[in-house]
Amino acid sequence: MLQSASILSRRRFLAGAGAAFTCRSLPLDAEEASNPTPDGFQVLHARAGSVLREPGGVVSPIWGYEGAVPGPLLRVKHGEEVRLRLINALPDPTAIHWHGVRVPSLAEGALGASQVAPGARFDYRFRPPDAGTFWYHAPRLDETPEQAARQRLYGALIVEEAAPVEVDREHVLVFDDWPIEPVDKPERTAAAASSIESFQVLANGALVPDLAVRANERLRLRLVNAAKARTVALRLDRHIANVMAIDGQPSEPFQARDNRVTLGPGNTADLFVDATLEPGAAAPILLADARGETPLARLVYEGAPPSRPAPLAPPPPLPANPLPARLDLTHAVRFDLPIDELAHGTPAARRQPARFKVKRGRTVMLALVNRGEFACAAHVHGHAFRLLDRLDDGWKPFWLATVLVDARQIGRIAFLADNPGKWLIECVGIDHPRSITAAWFEVT
Repeated sequence: MLQSASILSRRRFLAGAGAAFTCRSLPLDAEEASNPTPDGFQVLHARAGSVLREPGGVVSPIWGYEGAVPGPLLRVKHGEEVRLRLINALPDPTAIHWHGVRVPSLAEGALGASQVAPGARFDYRFRPPDAGTFWYHAPRLDETPEQAARQRLYGALIVEEAAPVEVDREHVLVFDDWPIEPVDKPERTAAAASSIESFQVLANGALVPDLAVRANERLRLRLVNAAKARTVALRLDRHIANVMAIDGQPSEPFQARDNRVTLGPGNTADLFVDATLEPGAAAPILLADARGETPLARLVYEGAPPSRPAPLAPPPPLPANPLPARLDLTHAVRFDLPIDELAHGTPAARRQPARFKVKRGRTVMLALVNRGEFACAAHVHGHAFRLLDRLDDGWKPFWLATVLVDARQIGRIAFLADNPGKWLIECVGIDHPRSITAAWFEVT
């Protein structure tokens, strides 16, 4: 949720907190370095690894890409092809879901199209149609409690705009919630999954990392909430947060109210931040939860003189992605989707018939009906959607891939079914990571 745009309506901020610790990935083996192959593929290993939890020096096992948290940053130019070879060094099957990316159906891992057996590999090849901040992760609906306790299979995917954007530097921050108890005790982790006091939200697997900046620079912050079932509410101290994109899609630039930005599970956001403090200064990016605010990262100014005499002029919008300017709501096909009636977990969802089928090129209007006692995050695969106004007579001025639906409320969305294939709609309960339901639909 970006609070000033009412993306995810929620009255309270939820985020992990408690005793502080730092997670640091242990060094990789040299033979597992992710170098490009002669045929141009970047190699990515899904494998076991370890993190060093400080203070205390407890080493805990994880599953991560290249055994690290987060996994390698993937970056391509808009129009270039993603070529990635996934090698599964885990004891269980795995795949990659490209969160927010309108990939071809053959590259979609959540419904089994690209499941990779232990010891096997799969080559992903696609050209992202949109520039923006996205992320990749293993499908999470098949997890056992033990797998969920160790699962850190995620990383950021940056699709750069074809033309340079006027920023001086950027930082990518991937947020996740980590259990205070060591992750090698999955029974405790599963039991405490609904308690925010049992978790600590970290940025890039670290406690309060420093982000370098120079006075009068323009900084691009690319934010990713990789937490499965928790919102991450932020406030920038003494800096203006200009929201430029949401879930990878450009929006009309606007200043976040009180410089607060809240990301639901799976959401991403691009912020432009002008560095207006003096050289040598430092300012925190604060995590807000029910108990107050704590630093999550810091903007740390270099001691060098300002990069220019004054900050830049207000930024223009980012270049538009190839999404329709209008949606035909008058002739749209409409479906109700009661979240509590969906199947629990991917295998059950696969066995059920398609929730609906639609011809390519039609507008779909979905009513996401949440009759439960807690909010949930709904994610539509393969498509970007608009959040509709309550009367279905218009939409919010931004595109989304994931939206929060409050308890006992109905979220109404619309999208153009322009990506043929079978696609998942999954919902996860906020603060209830084991409460995951799913259904699938087909675009023919």
